[in-house]
Amino acid sequence: MRKLRLVSVAVQPVFMLDDGENLTAMDPHPPVVIPAAEWPSYSGERFPREVAAWQAQLDGSAPDQPEPEP
Repeated sequence: MRKLRLVSVAVQPVFMLDDGENLTAMDPHPPVVIPAAEWPSYSGERFPREVAAWQAQLDGSAPDQPEPEP
């Protein structure tokens, strides 16, 4: 019997800067291919951590922090 098997997930986040009144487009984030085995930790841990790091950079609270992994 054949079965459906997830091997990877291609993720391409789309972000805009929100100043409360306007949305400003940002450069597109490149697609990231996540192996299926890493998807739970990527979606639940790594991606939220990277988004928090990007927000901290925008807030100016983490200027020396390395760029998040693509």
